[in-house]
Amino acid sequence: MKRTERPSARERNRRSILDAAQAVLRENPDASLDEVAARAGVVRRTLYGHFTSRHDLVVALVRAASADFVEKVGEVDPDAADPAVELAATLLRTWSTSRRYGPVIALARRTADDELRAAMGPFHTIMVRLLENGQRSGVFSRHAAAPVLAEVLQAGSLAYMRAAQEGRWDGDETDVALGHLLTLGMPEADARAAVARAAVARATS
Repeated sequence: MKRTERPSARERNRRSILDAAQAVLRENPDASLDEVAARAGVVRRTLYGHFTSRHDLVVALVRAASADFVEKVGEVDPDAADPAVELAATLLRTWSTSRRYGPVIALARRTADDELRAAMGPFHTIMVRLLENGQRSGVFSRHAAAPVLAEVLQAGSLAYMRAAQEGRWDGDETDVALGHLLTLGMPEADARAAVARAAVARATS
């Protein structure tokens, strides 16, 4: 039997620092590295051995969040016969991960936007293709180009995350999916039906 190698002390320290940083920055986006080190239970010198600046720490969090998000995305078919259901299904799969990393994403947009765009670039490209598919088939509105609509949806997701974090909204992933489809110009009845079909497919997969 192949033995699973245990992570080294350095790897464990790095993981604990990232976990602590995510928790601390969720509470206070302007928290210092000293606060992160205290939460992680390591001395300042240990933290600086992994991350030489706050920016480096944020970039590492962005990369970790992106990897987790991509894992949850799974296979997205940009040429799906039912683009509305495909979009809704993608949101249902990824919302919990997106919400968990919401504060990190919001911080990265302020301090490491280039890193965030690069990390999410492949997903953005697929979503643009899916939106273009929906526009060609007449399911999604053509009032704006697909790349613009993709950015609108991303901004909408961040708004939902922020409202949830501040206690101003208590919806779930089905509400987000419905909101996105409505933003894309679908009639409410059709949008609700698409979200319902996506939810059924998720439950039976």
